[in-house]
Amino acid sequence: MPRTKNWRKATLLILAGVLAITLMAGCGKKKEESGAVPGAGEGKTIATYTDGGTVTDKEFKLYSTFFGVVQPQTEMYLSIPQLQEQFLREYIGYKILYKKLGDKKQTDEEKKNVDTFYTQLKQSVDADATTKKKVDDAGLKESDIRYFFTMISTIMKDQESKITDDQVKKQYDATKDDYNVVTVRHVLISTVDTTTGAEKRKDAEALKIAKDVKAQLDAGGDWTAIAKKYSEDPGSKDNGGLYENQPAKSWVAEFKDAANKQPIGKVGDPVKTQYGYHVMKVEKRTPTAFDKLTADDKTEIKSSLASTNMNKFMTDELPKLITKIDLPKAETPATGSGTNAGGTNSGGTTNTNKDANTNTNTNADKKTETK
Repeated sequence: MPRTKNWRKATLLILAGVLAITLMAGCGKKKEESGAVPGAGEGKTIATYTDGGTVTDKEFKLYSTFFGVVQPQTEMYLSIPQLQEQFLREYIGYKILYKKLGDKKQTDEEKKNVDTFYTQLKQSVDADATTKKKVDDAGLKESDIRYFFTMISTIMKDQESKITDDQVKKQYDATKDDYNVVTVRHVLISTVDTTTGAEKRKDAEALKIAKDVKAQLDAGGDWTAIAKKYSEDPGSKDNGGLYENQPAKSWVAEFKDAANKQPIGKVGDPVKTQYGYHVMKVEKRTPTAFDKLTADDKTEIKSSLASTNMNKFMTDELPKLITKIDLPKAETPATGSGTNAGGTNSGGTTNTNKDANTNTNTNADKKTETK
């Protein structure tokens, strides 16, 4: 239950990861053979940028639909004018970077990856009538999906290629506790229903039960019996609350922090996470040296650094390259005189609040998604 989502396992989630971190994949054709930019030249121009670049409402609709298929949270973001504008700006950033890369022939492995991705995505879409209707209504075609996938994954692969081994080592040194291998027992007293997200019990009630569980364990109570009676973590309650030899980075932040810092062999004070309160005992904790990291670990570090570089480009350089954003204004006028979300801004950048950045390149939030 305290685990983060292992989003690299499934291909559909891999694209969400690509948009945020990277997957080595691409289109099975040269870029010039993959067709023109989807929707380019169709409909109203809603943005202009350096060297005469434009985005039309049709093009942006196709891209938004594509993104929404692989990251459903996008629909919620795009209901907020300010975030819709930020999403458009980041799409422009992708277009600019993709053009700079020029035409590159894809490898056989990359061809296979994009074919596999498209096949699985199509199966997922076809299996859900609501999603299929959205795709059909938007006019999103196979060539569009392949184009957008190739654009994003090619850019992120290029960003990864610029990360040096020294940078990877430096990042490891700054986060080495993430790679501790930990054996821990815990009892979870939930505050939310993990299926529906509804409140299960009040915070104070959960904490009271957790303190009682700790008292029983401190008095020598049996972990197997107590976990079975009290724990609401289905992944461990029937196993004495045990998670054995797990990388610390696989857990949500608060649980990970306790697993890394709590004295070994001692039942700690209840630890609060998004799930509720955990009563924990660390049984073993072993550091992992840099030269013992797996290839996936090093790839993940490299990808995280590439994402950081992408964020820097989007924040520092991109605003200077956008000349106009002309999204339709929200139906309900905003109160106050702060942000010009959804209006027309010419002669430079838009007045987008950086704190509201959807940051499709950022991996930080991925680590807190639950199974």
